Amino acid sequence: MRHFLSNVISGLILKKSLRDKVRTMIRYPQTHEYIRYVRNFARNMKKQNIKSMVGYGCKNFVIVLNDKYVFKFPLLNDGKDVSVREGRIIQAFQKISPIKIPKMKIIPYKNIYIRQYEFAKGALLTDINPKTIAMHRAHIAKQLAEFLYIIGKSDPVEIRDLKNNPKDKPGFMYGWFQGDIWQNFMLDTKTFDVTFFIDWEETKFMDFNTSLRVASHNWDKFGYKGIIVDLMQEYAKLYFQKQGKNK
Repeated sequence: MRHFLSNVISGLILKKSLRDKVRTMIRYPQTHEYIRYVRNFARNMKKQNIKSMVGYGCKNFVIVLNDKYVFKFPLLNDGKDVSVREGRIIQAFQKISPIKIPKMKIIPYKNIYIRQYEFAKGALLTDINPKTIAMHRAHIAKQLAEFLYIIGKSDPVEIRDLKNNPKDKPGFMYGWFQGDIWQNFMLDTKTFDVTFFIDWEETKFMDFNTSLRVASHNWDKFGYKGIIVDLMQEYAKLYFQKQGKNK
């Protein structure tokens, strides 16, 4: 009944993000308790500016508090496994990544595990006009390529057990990959420096090609054409320059 009601009501809403949020809040009444949790967390703060949204795939309910904290509440299970895994990955790559990764901590609450993150300042790619991005495309792509190269070639001992084969070694277009790079990064709208890389729960030791094809498709679809070309040129240059020096 909840699913039917959610589809009927959300079907009247044109904006996709709001439609997904309304549908989720009807289907998962615990989301109202999650909002109360954040309000209680903020009870001694001077302001309580709360924004809520639905995470990718409707797996999480996300609440942003005062542009300072981000809370991610699981919807489909207790969230323990994914929280612990992401926490381990973030801890390993915070020491390596050339782009800042938001701090994260896990909060056990009743029968779920909440992920609390440092708020990542900046703008998402899709918040910025494609014509503006086009003027800074090379600068953005160079940063993404360096990120891809450094994360990809790393082999942190503390997370080797998360690989399908712990003895597997990184190589060209193969290694640790953040999972979905097409817009999981924040940009400084003045300098167009990449300020943060967010959402590490899908990170895997993998072949880059499939995920890069998805990124390329989305960049083209939303008008951010050419990023994949610059990114691949910079990545290949970095990889083969470094490989040559290591021989």
